Amino acid sequence: TYSAGQWGGTRAGVALRTTLSELGALPVSAMIHIPKAQEVINRDGSIVVTSEGNDEEERWQKYCSRTFSQLEWWAVAARNHREVVDPFDESPVFGKTPSQRNAP
Repeated sequence: TYSAGQWGGTRAGVALRTTLSELGALPVSAMIHIPKAQEVINRDGSIVVTSEGNDEEERWQKYCSRTFSQLEWWAVAARNHREVVDPFDESPVFGKTPSQRNAP
């Protein structure tokens, strides 16, 4: 997440987790927050390099790599398991309405 403020969209990211889970997405535990995004990311998407040094891009890549590693792990695990078990056999898609998920 990102924001113009100091929290980097943290509150929005936390609030979205339940919505994403309900939609069937598996949010990873490591989140990426970019506070004051306008000071970190250029219009072309590159990392802003300040006069303090140009290790910012390396620091941001290292920071983001934990999330991307988790995302890749889940993607590979889901693909491998899907070859063994079809998730729609275990939990069929709703045929008519979301109320079908209600208890009997």
